[in-house]
Amino acid sequence: MTDIIKAMNPTAPLHTEEAALGAAKVSAVGILIGAIHQAVGGWYASTPEAAAAAGRLIERLTGQAPTAEQMAASAQQGMIMGVALAVLQLGLAFWQWKKPNIVLPILFLVLCIWGLGTSALGLAMGAEQPVYLSVFSIVAMLIAVVTHIAGIRGASALGKIRYEAANTYED
Repeated sequence: MTDIIKAMNPTAPLHTEEAALGAAKVSAVGILIGAIHQAVGGWYASTPEAAAAAGRLIERLTGQAPTAEQMAASAQQGMIMGVALAVLQLGLAFWQWKKPNIVLPILFLVLCIWGLGTSALGLAMGAEQPVYLSVFSIVAMLIAVVTHIAGIRGASALGKIRYEAANTYED
């Protein structure tokens, strides 16, 4: 457990292949946090509270109240989409753990920053989701950002260490 916490430090020195590999794998933890975040969002999207908020938004934007069937379909689609994205993220987290690379941490860092921005904007604009959900989203994304930064550093250092090892040989 302490090895993962040490690897999460985005300022830790990465002089050995083991340290770099550990830091690169930490991004998988960030992707897992994102999957949990997505599952919670999918659960919330399927609640009557979220359906009512979506109905009020649709009515405010279009001037027409959605039907009960439309509200039920929207809740079901929210849950299906949340589960599908969470499963996709779990698969990508497994891949990052088994074969650490730099592409996934960069991609998920961008997505986490996007998520932070939309959560902060939602709070500032008075979005109709509960404050606890916005706070959970911001905290989860901040933790994931730290892990992805560590993952980028780790994957980069791992590539450099392995390149140096492959190009230094003695006769």
